[in-house]
Amino acid sequence: MKLIKRVVGSAAIFALWCFAGNSLAASAPDEPLSAEKEAAFGIDTESLTRMEQTADGYKRRGLYSRAEAIIQKVFEVRRKIKGVDDPEMAYYHNNLGWLKAEQGKYAEAEQHYLRAAAITEKNWGANHPDLADQLNNLAGVYRSQARFTEAEALYQRCIAIWEKYSGSDHPNVALALNNLGGLYALQGKLESAVGLFQRALLIQVSALGIDSPEIATGVNNLAWVYNKQGKYPQSETLYKRVIEIWVKQYGFEHPDVALGLNNLGNVERALGNHAEAETLFLKSLSIREKLLGKDHPDVGTTLKNLAGLYRDIGRNGEAESHYQHSVAILEKALGLDHPVVMEMRTGYAQHDEGK
Repeated sequence: MKLIKRVVGSAAIFALWCFAGNSLAASAPDEPLSAEKEAAFGIDTESLTRMEQTADGYKRRGLYSRAEAIIQKVFEVRRKIKGVDDPEMAYYHNNLGWLKAEQGKYAEAEQHYLRAAAITEKNWGANHPDLADQLNNLAGVYRSQARFTEAEALYQRCIAIWEKYSGSDHPNVALALNNLGGLYALQGKLESAVGLFQRALLIQVSALGIDSPEIATGVNNLAWVYNKQGKYPQSETLYKRVIEIWVKQYGFEHPDVALGLNNLGNVERALGNHAEAETLFLKSLSIREKLLGKDHPDVGTTLKNLAGLYRDIGRNGEAESHYQHSVAILEKALGLDHPVVMEMRTGYAQHDEGK
């Protein structure tokens, strides 16, 4: 499922989104700079601005570790110049938190988000929209850590702030509704999740247009719920459309595209299309390992899915190898008590008992 950091009420609109072409132009992210050019950046205002622009190019390409290294340098310079409590530092804490969270560094991300929120609340008050942005991101970390109660409270607070500041039909409200729906879906509250996803998508279509990447994210999440409900043809159609839009927006080698491929692989596996599922999982794995690193929890997730597929078709040696690899990654990233890890161990044990 995709978390937004930053159905549709009409069946006609929904059908149009699924099957019509879209006008998104392919993004042309910056090419990575050499280490020598990165090291040549100075600490004057112009250099810091160029560093941030370079980091943004890396972020759009999904090169999060390279973006983080640059933003960390900018952060340290800005903090020395501005001071630790300057309102501008909340922006840099939030950005660093985002980059760390995308790499599965949840404990570090949490500390940056907490600091960003503390600075913003101190300087601008408890109902400022920037605070809602930061709390939304913090809730995403808690969701990833299975701290569901804390995450839900933060999402509810974000919705309250954004409704008060911008009105109930603003895209920021849709963002929080979509994320709250994702939280409910992870807890098995599928009907509640669908209602929130549909409400969010209706707002986004009205405010942003039918081809917005943010709408693609919401529909990805709705497709995830359809998959869980066994509505595989509907889920398959939506995932294919989402992948098409993300490829046009970001290029093929991007973490969002890898997410879509992984999710579509799960649907094809459920439909019994094993060869297609394997191809999709392997493509997703390749992108994730290249962009996120071989120890990232998303890599562990795709390995887990491959292990399940291989067990389905009797390739038990490969299944065992991928399963053990995925467990090692996810235990390290999420902890032994995380629901995903415990579910994996329980499911694997039950499968063995049924042999």
